[in-house]
Amino acid sequence: NRESLGFFIFVQHYIIMKNISNIKEDAQYTLKEFLEYDIISFGKHHISVYEIIGAVLALVIGFIVSLILKRLIYKSKKIDEGKKYAISQIFHYIIVFITISFALRSLGVNVSPLLLGSGAILVGIGLGLQNLFLDFISGIIILLDRSIKVGDIVEFDGNVGKVMEIRMRTTTVLTRDDKSLIFPNSFLTKEKLVNYSHYNSVVGFSVTVGVHYDTDLDKAFQLLKEAALENEFVLNNHPIIARLENFGESSLDLKLIFSSDNLMRSTQILADIRKSILEKFRNAGIVIPYPVRTLDFPKEFFTKQNKDIS
Repeated sequence: NRESLGFFIFVQHYIIMKNISNIKEDAQYTLKEFLEYDIISFGKHHISVYEIIGAVLALVIGFIVSLILKRLIYKSKKIDEGKKYAISQIFHYIIVFITISFALRSLGVNVSPLLLGSGAILVGIGLGLQNLFLDFISGIIILLDRSIKVGDIVEFDGNVGKVMEIRMRTTTVLTRDDKSLIFPNSFLTKEKLVNYSHYNSVVGFSVTVGVHYDTDLDKAFQLLKEAALENEFVLNNHPIIARLENFGESSLDLKLIFSSDNLMRSTQILADIRKSILEKFRNAGIVIPYPVRTLDFPKEFFTKQNKDIS
């Protein structure tokens, strides 16, 4: 009985293992068939499931590499924000190009003729999409020469704003009233603009005011400096200068010079300091004179007028 039972168990074990082996072979064959199945067919070209999976994996890996590289660049404390953005964008474009090349190879597309014929392609793009191609090249130039960086305060066409983003084709600038202005990159390379943050973020400002000729200038200079020092956005570690700028027709023209690194609020800073100066001058009895004009009439004019009245 024991021998019969052992033989029975052996046979059952053999049958089970054989079935498992057949299932594995069938699964492998089924998976192979699935991966080699042609989803798209046109002419002599066929695109199978595994080719599409390979292309998708190439895109996913490229995206992950670009994201990791960007995070590593932004973790560096030795590079300023503008350089970090420029470096990360340049590497992003390179990774995108390489990733697309691998994805096309996975789909069975031979990219060698495309690379060899890139000159002709560029000519075609230049003729058909001149403006678009020019914006793209301008974006690369801006990132490389760093004449404009993310975070810079710029002025153009009377608009002052902060550069928020430099993309492949356009640049976004946020104005003082929180409006997003989107410009083609070619505009920034061709048109004249002022970059207040090119070397540093500190910019000098001035306020001019006229006072009566009888004014105590030392007292006026003191009040001007106090008005600047009391403003929270004025840099106290930079020189604050008050001086006699000119002898005006009806006033002594004084100028207050100060520095600030909050360029987005410069209009409000100037307005607040002007208001403070006015209040301090009024409290101190310093007069801001109105323009005075003296008119001289010849005596003959009054004689003639009196005769006409008579």
